[in-house]
Amino acid sequence: MSYKPMKTVRLSLACLALILASSCAPTKIVKPLDKGQWQIGGTLGRPQINDGSLPILGAYAAKGVSENRTVYGGVQISSALLGSAHVEGGQVKLWREQNGLEPALSWSTGAQALMSTRDYAFRLYPETGVNAYWHRGPHILNASANTWIDPTWFLTEYGRGQILAPSFSAGYRFRYRWIEAQVEYKILNPTREILVPQADVPNTLGLGARGIYWGVALNF
Repeated sequence: MSYKPMKTVRLSLACLALILASSCAPTKIVKPLDKGQWQIGGTLGRPQINDGSLPILGAYAAKGVSENRTVYGGVQISSALLGSAHVEGGQVKLWREQNGLEPALSWSTGAQALMSTRDYAFRLYPETGVNAYWHRGPHILNASANTWIDPTWFLTEYGRGQILAPSFSAGYRFRYRWIEAQVEYKILNPTREILVPQADVPNTLGLGARGIYWGVALNF
């Protein structure tokens, strides 16, 4: 087998492992939208795989259903290219308003649903997270923590399953009128090393599958 096909196989397997084990997307909503406001956006991430990185593409839509609560739904395009339909949905609620230097807090709940287009195997991963953010004018700084919950962790091959798959991130958003630009540094699943054939996702000492994520969205 030539080097290029082998490299493609390694990257595909590693990406699939990440999709199944941790959240390969930036934090979509940190500060809830205004009531009645819509946001439609696209995301691009590059988590570390072996010695390189792999682009992760996604799209989402969100709506502010009240002053303190926003609901969202999204699709992972990269998963579809690898033979897995991957959709997500959830909500973000304001927990505490910003008070001087004390950040505002919001918390999220939702779920990730994946189905193989090859054998129609289905998995549902509940998730929850918390965001601390500082908002001044169009600028939003955030630090976030999130975890997936895998109810079927014991079905994972090679005995590498785990109940929780956490991620940690810090980011900046520029939200002004009808546009929002996002950048985020994210550490995926740093609690253990993930091994799939011919691929390696680092463990805690390696800071997991760290990477930079970007997003751009329209508000209306």
